[in-house]
Amino acid sequence: MDIRKTVPQVFQFELTFVGERTVNVQGQQNVKKQQFERGPRNDESKETRRRLIWGLFQQLLDQNRDVFGDNKKTFTYDCATLLYSISDLRMKQGEKREFVLNVERSALEDRAKAYIRNTERIVAYLLRTETVNLKNAVQSYLQGDRSVVQFLELLSSQRMFEKGQHYSFGNRLYEQESTVQLQGVPQILKSGMQKNVRFVGETLQNAMPILQIDPKKSAFFPGVDLLNFVCDFLGVNHPDVIMQNMGRYFDQMNKQIKGLVLQTTHLSENQVTFANSGLTNRPANEITFQREGQTISVVQHFQQTYQMNLRFGRLPCVIQKAGPKESFYPMELVKIVQGQRVPIDKQTPKLTEQMIRQCQVLPAAMQEQITIQRDQGMLQNMNSYFTAHNVRIDPQLCKTEASMLFPPAIQYNPDRVEPSQNGALDWKLIGGGAQNRRFTNPVEWPKLWAVVILQNCVQMDQCQRFCEQLVQTAQRRGIGNAMLPQRVDHYTESSIDYVSEKFQFYATHRCMFVLFFADGKERAHAGDFHHVMKYCEQKYDILTQHVGPKMMSKGVGGGGGGAMIFENILMKTNLKMGGSNFNIVTPDVFKRAIRNNQDVFSEIWMGGRRMFFGIGMSHAPPQTLFERQTGKAPAIPTVVGMAYTTSREMLKLRGTYWFQQARTTIMKEEQMRPLVDAVKNALYIYETENGDQFPEHLIVFRGGASEGEFKKVSRWEGGAIELACKEIAHERKGKFNIPAITIVVCQRQSNYRIVPERINSRGRAPEQNCQPGTVVDKGVMNAALTEFLLIPHKALQGTAQPLRCTVVHEFRPPQGPSARMPQMKLEEIEYITYALAYSHGICAMSTAVPGVLYSADELAKRGRNNWKMHTSDGSNAQVFELPPPGQGQEEAIQALDNQRTNYFAEVTDQLNPKIPTKFWA
Repeated sequence: MDIRKTVPQVFQFELTFVGERTVNVQGQQNVKKQQFERGPRNDESKETRRRLIWGLFQQLLDQNRDVFGDNKKTFTYDCATLLYSISDLRMKQGEKREFVLNVERSALEDRAKAYIRNTERIVAYLLRTETVNLKNAVQSYLQGDRSVVQFLELLSSQRMFEKGQHYSFGNRLYEQESTVQLQGVPQILKSGMQKNVRFVGETLQNAMPILQIDPKKSAFFPGVDLLNFVCDFLGVNHPDVIMQNMGRYFDQMNKQIKGLVLQTTHLSENQVTFANSGLTNRPANEITFQREGQTISVVQHFQQTYQMNLRFGRLPCVIQKAGPKESFYPMELVKIVQGQRVPIDKQTPKLTEQMIRQCQVLPAAMQEQITIQRDQGMLQNMNSYFTAHNVRIDPQLCKTEASMLFPPAIQYNPDRVEPSQNGALDWKLIGGGAQNRRFTNPVEWPKLWAVVILQNCVQMDQCQRFCEQLVQTAQRRGIGNAMLPQRVDHYTESSIDYVSEKFQFYATHRCMFVLFFADGKERAHAGDFHHVMKYCEQKYDILTQHVGPKMMSKGVGGGGGGAMIFENILMKTNLKMGGSNFNIVTPDVFKRAIRNNQDVFSEIWMGGRRMFFGIGMSHAPPQTLFERQTGKAPAIPTVVGMAYTTSREMLKLRGTYWFQQARTTIMKEEQMRPLVDAVKNALYIYETENGDQFPEHLIVFRGGASEGEFKKVSRWEGGAIELACKEIAHERKGKFNIPAITIVVCQRQSNYRIVPERINSRGRAPEQNCQPGTVVDKGVMNAALTEFLLIPHKALQGTAQPLRCTVVHEFRPPQGPSARMPQMKLEEIEYITYALAYSHGICAMSTAVPGVLYSADELAKRGRNNWKMHTSDGSNAQVFELPPPGQGQEEAIQALDNQRTNYFAEVTDQLNPKIPTKFWA
């Protein structure tokens, strides 16, 4: 984006639209006001309000040309409160004005007209606030001021708002008419994009804004009759099937359609639109209410009032809630309102599988889609809003130089696997030359272990053969004392109480490992029994390993695929029990390139008393409309996972997790105590494992933080790690040297995409994509930050998404050995990040993030699942009521936050993992 000739400044205003209507309260006529930017947070309501406010904004400009002038393109509005104008509108900073609108309802969209159906008067309130200087945009941005970026991002959306052909969800916009039908599921996909503005450049002097466009597809609910959708979702051809099997289908139906915005279809006009609060427990023909002194059912009500005979009166009704009042509508008389995305908790495995397949776009096609989305969004020089502001767009994709990093070599015992001439690395344990490879640190097999078969999912003779081959493979990889299980148990139930009783028996008799065969973990969608077993693993400190029936059949069936099953299980088990499968070392080609025979990778970059941490988070889904309406505080916590190394062996990890306030992405001062304690515990473990020596440098890979949170991560989380070190120094009375600290934020979901300049469009995905080890650190990066883009993994399908890595915190203590440590060089950080992508330990491929961060994310997921098991999927979790609005609310909310923090600390103590190995492998 070229803003060199743009207007010198834009003036910022706060613009709100307020609707007024008269209501009768205890015989008194009162005026009730509604700010249109506020309301329910569901997709339909937000989009309706956005379109309504845009329509009112256009009428405001038309009716007040003496104030706003004739050129509407000089205004940039977010359809909530934020307005930018090239003119100051002859208003001083802090000055307020109000405008009464003569609303032309016929000019509004139908959904907007329905929203203000009962509104009698609409007033616009305008407040002059700030001035955004566009001439010093780069300097402001580099100082942390995002106002210019915010303005440019909004400016690029104005034409789409005007045309009304996109659904808008922040910086994600989807084409309204786009529809991709899927096989076997009723949901649809819509194409769109996510766009951002960033300032990039080689130096601070030549930094300039770029517009990033990342093509997206998202699942939406179709705008169809609810009953047709439900039948398609359940895979039945007629509603009669549902009525005959209500016990089987009720929970599936309720979970899928609860929270959806629906609209009635039976009224002659003024159809009712509402957020579904769920399904009734009884069918329509059994739900009764009093009317004119008589008891009638819902079915009779529709017969008498609308002369409609319901065809499916034995189906439940959907519920509309308005305060304490409930209304019931038969499922056959409502439809789904268009424009609603499918949230993650409603995405089935079948839908997820098809979404992934549809989103796997090869690089050649990806460039075409970027062009299509650019044109659909009118992000071109002919855009009248760009023209009015003198902003120019270069339609060409940015080009920059990239470098190739050397991959590490993999050291087994005694074999060493070197990368090939083209950088490929194959360190699998099957195939030519792999038979004699042994783990670098094999464990002793447990003296007492058991096998569990759930509900006869596998045959005993197959189980026997599987265990025999597993033991043989263990012996071949160097694991000592591998022997067959001492007992085989057949579980008839999968409840927590039943399984806990069994595990209590194992713990009493010192059983150390349970291998269990059960359904429910296909296509990475773990079943409940898997979660129950992992919950009991944590509760009784007994390691477990899940094997599905298909995996077992493949294993005993022989062949290369069967051998791989046993190798994968052994690689997992060796890590779970405290061993290490291989080491990451310097490849010979790198030694020759730098003319140094030293093992730089393991002795310097990942050695030298360096300790690596990974911190990841798992967030709960947003609250439902019902929870918000009833004043419930968020009950499901955010789970923080932390993994860390304890030696130079990057595969030997320890880890933990804890719970904190819901949907908090930064551990601020009031939430930093768990992080402080976890880091202190990790440092003490490192000391024990390394001959009473502490690390000299802590390198933290932090996932899940956005660019706007970089400074907060540095301040709060960097401060927490520094505090942990200071507390140890105090506890050891000066016999502890505070280490250096480096925090690198890793973003997997940034909008950056990098592809080769020349692409063979007929090639397969690995041939079209940039190769693993491709790194970009010039031209398109933030000149004020130490950051780079890295392709750490091989793209087998679609277009590789680079990892954006940004150094956000560099701390050196004022004294001690680490005080003299120089700042890390960018190349060193790049190589460490890339080498650690090979430290997953099980998968014989590099991963999309460093192994220690991958493990932190897995720990956060494990904590989430254990929370669900512990609280019966949240139903037994402690619920906190939000205080009513009014005087003293802030103090009450603070007290509530303290109560929740204490509650989450108690649950953390109960679920805190104590197994001193990589139990989550």
